[in-house]
Amino acid sequence: AKQRRFVKEGENFSSPTVSLESIMATLIIDAYECRSVSIVDVPGAYLHAKMPEEKRVLLKLRGQFVDIMCKVNPEYKRYVRFEKGVKVLYLRLLRALYGCLESALLWYELYSSTLVRMGFKLNPYDLCVANKVIDGSQCTITFYVDDNKISHKSPEVVKQVISELEKHFGKLTVESDVKRFDFLGMDVEYKKNKKIEVSMKKQIL
Repeated sequence: AKQRRFVKEGENFSSPTVSLESIMATLIIDAYECRSVSIVDVPGAYLHAKMPEEKRVLLKLRGQFVDIMCKVNPEYKRYVRFEKGVKVLYLRLLRALYGCLESALLWYELYSSTLVRMGFKLNPYDLCVANKVIDGSQCTITFYVDDNKISHKSPEVVKQVISELEKHFGKLTVESDVKRFDFLGMDVEYKKNKKIEVSMKKQIL
């Protein structure tokens, strides 16, 4: 609520997220085409995105968090002040940070534009699904913020795509060529005869 006070009228910070229909459709395609599937996570995703130069977003730290930050970088000690007897430190954010309104959108813009530069095309019906024909077959990336499902008939192509992503975002967390996996809270298993099973038993209380 505090951040929304500074949002200009008409300014939009909402970020696209993959639809359930797209997830199901790509799972079916993966199974039908017997694709190799890898589940990929981008650690610290938001921090890869820069805050716009024209924006001045301040982070206020109090108490013990000031001490922690000053241990990380002693240069900050000279900026420490006291407000009502409590240590405070104001820092300007240069990177998108979890908790900021615009962070999800900044990350989406960075990630999607990176995929486009890699030759992928965003699906016009779902901007969180990207496709590229590689070695005569379609490679599909379905993503929700930092969680990705990457599929192609060849496991080597999937590895190549992951390697290219790592050039941009560093070491990724990868489950390679999986037949059973968790994706966005769904337990997915590729069965024989081009069938899939999707359940969410862990979500039942």
